[in-house]
Order: sequence, then C-alpha cells, then structure tokens
Amino acid sequence: MWQGRFSGKPDKLMQEFSQSVSFDQRLWREDIQGSLAYAAELQRIGILTKRELADIKKGFKQITEEIESGKFDWKVELEDVHMNIESRLTELIGDAGKKLHTGRSRNDQVATDLRLWCIRVGMELSSAAQWMIQTIAGRASDNIEVIVPAYTHMQRAMPVRLAHHLVAYTEMIERDASQFDAAVGTARSVLPLGSSACAGNSFAVDGQTLKLELEFVEPARNSMDSVSDRDFALDLVYACAKCMTHLSRIAEDLIIWSTAEFGFITLGDAVTTGSSIMPQKRNPDACELVRGKTGRVVGHLMSLFTLLKGLPMTYNRDLQEDKEAVFDATDQTLACLRVMALVFSKENFKVNRERIQAHLDSGAGYMEAMNVADWLVLQGVPFRDGHDITGRLVKYVEAKGMRFADLTAGDLAAVDKRLKPELLKELSLEALVERKQVYAGTAKARVLERLAELKQWLKE
Repeated sequence: MWQGRFSGKPDKLMQEFSQSVSFDQRLWREDIQGSLAYAAELQRIGILTKRELADIKKGFKQITEEIESGKFDWKVELEDVHMNIESRLTELIGDAGKKLHTGRSRNDQVATDLRLWCIRVGMELSSAAQWMIQTIAGRASDNIEVIVPAYTHMQRAMPVRLAHHLVAYTEMIERDASQFDAAVGTARSVLPLGSSACAGNSFAVDGQTLKLELEFVEPARNSMDSVSDRDFALDLVYACAKCMTHLSRIAEDLIIWSTAEFGFITLGDAVTTGSSIMPQKRNPDACELVRGKTGRVVGHLMSLFTLLKGLPMTYNRDLQEDKEAVFDATDQTLACLRVMALVFSKENFKVNRERIQAHLDSGAGYMEAMNVADWLVLQGVPFRDGHDITGRLVKYVEAKGMRFADLTAGDLAAVDKRLKPELLKELSLEALVERKQVYAGTAKARVLERLAELKQWLKE
C-alpha cells in the first residue's frame, strides 16, 4: 500500500502493533455498503464505467459470500478491514477495484462505516430493551395482587404492589430504549462520506445523493469535523453505560430478594449455578455477572472520553482505539439485556407468595404507621401533629413487642385520645396500598393503567 512513498517495509512488530483488522473486521458489512454507494456516485460522475460498476457489485457479492462462509483471508499486513476488502476486490476484478478509492480516504470511510454500524447496533439494543420491558410487564401482570415491602435507606418504608415495583424497572429500561433511539439518530444525522481525508472531495461527488442512498439525514457540513467526530460513539456508549447502571440496580434487588433471609423469589436453573464445594447452593450468577459487567461498560465510556480529550484536528491514528470500546460496550449491554429478560421469564422468575406474606405478617418495620398518619389528617389533625402521634404509637408498639395487627382500642387510647377505635379497620397493608390512587401510585387500578400504557407503547 505504501510502495510509492516508502522503500522499506514496516517491521513485523510494528505490523502487529498497528493492525486493527483483528477487531475492525466486524465492520465489513458496513464497509461494503458504503463502498457500493460511493461506487455508484463515481459512476454517475464518470470516474467508473457502467461495466466497472457492475464488476464492483459482482466482486462485493463474492466477498460477502467468502466472509459469511468463513473463507475470507484476513491479512494483518493490510492493517484494517478497509484495505483487506479493497485488496481482495482488486484481486477479483482488476483496475476497477483500484479506482474505487478515488477521492475517498480511509478517514471518511471509517467514520461512515462506524456510524452505519452504530445505527444498526443501536436499533438492536433498543429492541432488546423493549423485549425486556415486555417480559417484566408480563411478570407484573402475573403478580398484581402480591404486596411487598418497599425500602428506603434499605429499611422497610411502605407496602407496594409487587407489580408496581416491577413496573419501576420498566420505567428505567424505557428511558434506555429512548436513549438508544436517540443515539441512532445522532449517528444518522451526518454522513462523513465525501469529506475525504480532511479537506473535502476533489471530485464532483454529491453528498445529497450519498446521504439518500445510505439513509442519513444530512451530508457533512464541515469535512474537518466529520472525519474526526466521534460524538455519536460517545452517545451510544453513554446510553450503554446508563442502561448497565439500571440493569445493575435491578440485578442487586433480585440478588437480595433471592437470599434465604428474604426469599421473595427463586431464580430458575437456567440463570443460576451451583457451588464447586457446597452442594446446596443456588447462586444468582446471571445477576452477579450483569452487576460486574457494569463497571466494564462504564470504563469504556471513560476510555472514549479520555481518547478524545486531547486530539487536535482532524483525524489521528488514536481514533483506531475507539472501536474496541464501542464494540465491547455494545456487546456486553446487548448480552445483559437479553440475559435479564431471561431472568424475568415466567420459567425463571418464581415469586414466593407465602414467604412474602410471612414477612408482612411479622409486622417488622411497622409499615402500617403511615395509615395512622393519613387517617389522622382526614380527621382534621395537622400532618405534623399526626406525624408526632404516629411516632408515639410506633414507640408504644415497639416497647411492648407488639405488631400493629395486635393493637386494641385501649392501646390506641393509651397513646392519644384522637386515635379512635374505628382506626383499627384502617390498619391493613391492603388499605394503605389502595389509598395510593394518584396516577403514579401503587393502587391496583393505577398499576393496571400503567401496564396498559406499557402495552400500547410496545405496539407503537
């Protein structure tokens, strides 16, 4: 490739050090897609003949078949995916292959390829997020009647429907799906092809034609920016890092819920493993691996930021290092979304209703206390006074080793005369849950409404 300028060859160590084909070969499909569009434009302006364009199309068809069948010979000495494909095309069709790079640089070529790849993978990530939402919504619908403790500061706070808790997860992942869609939009917004190395194309290629062929929004407005811009990659990896953070939080809940101390759920054999020494163990490995991989993906985001922060205009070889970060971040996020959807499948997510009820019946956490404060407000007692009265009632119950369920009218009167006997029938957790009738609340009707909205959103 460099014979015209250099008399010697790169050292073998340098070849190995500088090559990227070992990882950027996964851009081959996008490289061919972009090259076909560019070849058509070269034919339109008279650089290629119709016969040469037909030969290029035929050559790319054969290369596609070779790559898909595993017969393509990727060569380290050709550095990257672009030169490997161009070299093979020239072997197959001769001089027409040599003409393909006319006016084009690997700088605008790789920027285009990577954008096309991010568009495709971003759409896959969005679809995987939607599938996870659908799976979780299914488990929420199955468990609409189940009440569980909600926690703040990892202390029992208020009762909520399990379905309400699960729908909270879908809110997080719905935002992620939207973020993936936005990242796809960023990648599609500008087409670098035609910018050449940094100054623009020397031939009359039409950016408007190219952008229509490759389904971009606009051709690049500045050739220098377009070949060195990787904001679209940052946006996609940021979306991955945020999604993984959400998945890690969800995984942590499931790990806690599946412990013997909680026992709220049992995870299926398909997403758990045993111990090499303790035969009784059921380890939540799927969730633990998701939690662990989160740091890896967040690290890729930091790697990209650090890579870009000191680069002068325009393209620099440093940008070769962007791909492994993007590839691995998206690979891991896509795998984790799919695995977490498997975790929430009907076969692998068993809710232990009796164990949950036993936790609630224990009265631990005094979650019924909020009922008392709310009831007092409805009787005309200022909330701060009601808060004080309820706090004294909790202290009373705690001192006597009682549950709220054990309270009598005499106990209520002993704490404060404003605590009337009719309060006793308001102390159930079900009553407290059903009091949350606002749009975002945990009352049954509200949760069913949200599930219906989710179902509609998934159809759109």
